[in-house]
Amino acid sequence: MGLDYIRAATGKPWKKRWNGGLNRLKQPTLLDLTMSETARTVTVELQPGTLLHIGDTVIVESGQSGITVSDGLRSIGHIPRLSADLSAALESGGGYAEGTLERIGLFGDTAEVSIR
Repeated sequence: MGLDYIRAATGKPWKKRWNGGLNRLKQPTLLDLTMSETARTVTVELQPGTLLHIGDTVIVESGQSGITVSDGLRSIGHIPRLSADLSAALESGGGYAEGTLERIGLFGDTAEVSIR
């Protein structure tokens, strides 16, 4: 009943309406994704009393005491566990990387930082 109604209501045979539709779906530009850059997101343990806002730019620095995160001259936290990918990014940047604050934890003791 449904197919008969579609054929009667459209005025054209159902096959003719979709003629060429499969060819348009097979074109690579229809659902083609372009990836720009790798997103590296890490969790930072913040120092007590740190006031931050989402979207703030921070500096991620490797040193003898580990990986520290600062907002200019003031240290705001550290990264306890470092992935190999982040380690390689810091080495290629001379020990420094720029990050953007994505989320702040519910209790304000952790934050997620996206590293470029």
